[in-house]
Amino acid sequence: MAAYLVANSYLGLLPAGGSAVYIPVTSPQVTPNQTFLRDEALRGSPVMVYDEVQGVRHDEYDAKFYIFADTFPHLIKSVLGVDSVSGGSAPYTHTMTLLNQPSNGSQPGSYTIMDFDGANYFSLTNAKADQLEITFGAEAAVESTVKFFANPYTASLTVPSGFSTPNFSTVHMIPAWDTNVKVGPTGGSQTQLNYIQDGTLTLARKTAPIFTMGTQAPYQNFAGPIEVSGKFTAVVDTQNDPWSVGASGTGSNATALTYVADTLQITFTDPNDTAGGATAESVSFLMTNVQFMNVKRTRGKAYTEVEVEFTARANSTDSTGGTSYSPLQAIVINSQSTAY
Repeated sequence: MAAYLVANSYLGLLPAGGSAVYIPVTSPQVTPNQTFLRDEALRGSPVMVYDEVQGVRHDEYDAKFYIFADTFPHLIKSVLGVDSVSGGSAPYTHTMTLLNQPSNGSQPGSYTIMDFDGANYFSLTNAKADQLEITFGAEAAVESTVKFFANPYTASLTVPSGFSTPNFSTVHMIPAWDTNVKVGPTGGSQTQLNYIQDGTLTLARKTAPIFTMGTQAPYQNFAGPIEVSGKFTAVVDTQNDPWSVGASGTGSNATALTYVADTLQITFTDPNDTAGGATAESVSFLMTNVQFMNVKRTRGKAYTEVEVEFTARANSTDSTGGTSYSPLQAIVINSQSTAY
């Protein structure tokens, strides 16, 4: 007997009605959430628990990912729900927006997650994304963490039905130094901020299982309304920093202390892969109505820094059109001609 090698692990993601895709993954974790109901009925003895019987169960899947422009859109769509692709040849542009379809509860698609840990295969059906968080720092790679809620897993010794031999792309991961942050008044021009050191962007759906009578597994894993927020850490290289003191390209004074409607766009560009011609592959998040807040200037290093948080507010520009609202849309440029 020998221990099983973690390096043999991999992730397969099977969308409903689609084909399995394989995404490079780090730190994957499958967590069964089996509740037990305690029998604490009094029986004439100084005892607290007499029995425990199984209650409902849902499972969770957490993982970290580097950002690859060809596979990361699967994770974006799992949170937002819609992808529209344009372009007659590479580069193709994928505009990923929030699904607003009351007839199905505006629910993004569900997936079957196939996690191989080097020893066993775990299939988690009806998986629905809960949160996508992207982190970026100038000296590291762009990374993301994703959490799914799913039905109880099925363990297998062999590759489950619906999956195939893993096939991974050769696109390079995106380093965070090649990130472009643009800010400006909504409806006006944006200015690139070249003093951002690191940041986070969080897309949260507050997904939770719904349980009903007759089955131990969830009746549905239900995604709630989306909330988008984030924060930056920046070098203070001007006496008029845009968030706490004055104007510096954002068109507003001390935008974290007053009501504003700013546009924020964060673009992660792959410097090593092109999607036709000289167009670099990239992943971009556009937020047309942003409020900065909770600004803090810090002096823990040799130079002064400023930290600021932001919330992306609902607006019609970032939606699928009509009377719909959304706080954000994602624009991905790559070589894939079909929608995700």
